[in-house]
Amino acid sequence: MAAISRSRRSTSGIALIVAGALFILLVLLPLAGVNLPWLALLASAAMVVAFVILALGAVNNTVAKIALFAAAAGWAVIAIAGIGLVLPAVVLTLAVVVAALAGLVGAIVLYVGKEITNRAALAFVVATVIGAFYLLNAIGTFGAIGLYVVVALLFGAALIVAGVFFRRTEGRR
Repeated sequence: MAAISRSRRSTSGIALIVAGALFILLVLLPLAGVNLPWLALLASAAMVVAFVILALGAVNNTVAKIALFAAAAGWAVIAIAGIGLVLPAVVLTLAVVVAALAGLVGAIVLYVGKEITNRAALAFVVATVIGAFYLLNAIGTFGAIGLYVVVALLFGAALIVAGVFFRRTEGRR
């Protein structure tokens, strides 16, 4: 337990909070008539940063590290597509599936392995489950625009909550 870096976990919590706020802004600003397409790029980049920092120094479990790196790679491809680089549809679809599933596997492994406190782990699992719905909706799985707004807002809120729990000093387990 002493080898786990709380400061890196705290930093990944800050990145999750930033990503959550950006995802919420990504949904709310167009409703107010403001269109900032680069917010999606920044939100995806914040997810990459959160997953990479968490995988590099905040966890000890090898399976969790691999899953978190895979999730970061998926989010990185999504961010690259957000720049405007045209990618084949199969590459983007594969990136979305990898980001969703690897993030979920990484969160579950962290919860089961007791690498982080129960509250932080549960919040992270919930955020990754909602994130999987968000990502699957982004590639047109659900098709309902109203559902997209709700899922995106829930995803942003869940990321903020998970980030706050990651940010808190971990006392007793």
